[in-house]
Amino acid sequence: MDPFTSPAQKKLPLSPNSLGALWMLGSAAGFLVMAVLAKGLGSTTSVAMLIFWRSLAGVVAVLPFALMAGPKVWKTSRPGKLLLRSSYGTIGFFAGFYALVHLPLAQSQALSFSRTLFMTILAVVILKEKVAWRRWTAVGIGFVGILMMTKPDFSAHATTIDPATMAALVSALAFAFALVTVKDLTKDHSSLTLVVYGNVFTTLAGLPFLILDPVLPDFETMGLLIAMGFAGVAAQSCYVRALSTGEASLMGLIDYIRLPLVAGAGVIFFHEIPDTLAMVGAAIVIISTIYITLRDGQTKTAKPLGPPPA
Repeated sequence: MDPFTSPAQKKLPLSPNSLGALWMLGSAAGFLVMAVLAKGLGSTTSVAMLIFWRSLAGVVAVLPFALMAGPKVWKTSRPGKLLLRSSYGTIGFFAGFYALVHLPLAQSQALSFSRTLFMTILAVVILKEKVAWRRWTAVGIGFVGILMMTKPDFSAHATTIDPATMAALVSALAFAFALVTVKDLTKDHSSLTLVVYGNVFTTLAGLPFLILDPVLPDFETMGLLIAMGFAGVAAQSCYVRALSTGEASLMGLIDYIRLPLVAGAGVIFFHEIPDTLAMVGAAIVIISTIYITLRDGQTKTAKPLGPPPA
């Protein structure tokens, strides 16, 4: 049995949605720990180092499941499409970590949720899905919120956006591409195969950057890097378990609790005072994506928002 596929639920005192909500809260807690450690380590450790150790932790965590599944987990009938999905995920991963380190936590997290807006567009363009005018309106309003957060400079005949903000948007777009590709690949690939290839590919892709910055961390930093990596793995694992237990649309809504949590952590640990315009823009993005998620649930085509970029 694929360990990432929900087994038949045993009789539990909690409803599936209640249990899924607890898993989602566990995911939020894991992501919070990872984000705070990554942000703190980012002042003395390269982003390449952070990415490598987070990816390596993913490989270590998934390796026992891959060994239990045997050689079949490595088999693929569409290596090109699988490589494309892994590439999208890696780009999103790298860009997301760069944004996490260089942007206020609240802003980087709010921008990451814009992947729902990108997914709506990609579902129409790539999957040929039909989207009603209400969802298109929500997408348009959401992008107004993104403009408020990014505050592009339209002077001097050129539009400029802060590199870290651009990285956050690139990450959201790349993860949207990855999630749309996953929908196609799951027709003939197990989720375990996708997770194994994704983690291995990201780790290998991070090696050249690590070689260019061969700084051996001290024992304390090494311990924090390992803790950060496994906190990220725990967050992703809880997220997958939540989606396999409860209704995807409801779990997607609960996932938004990450935003106030990381915003609070930014204030407490890094003295980040949220920018008023950016927070108004973040609220617009979140409301727009919540509306899209609710509409998906009502039409019974709810799609998981995908694991956080952790």
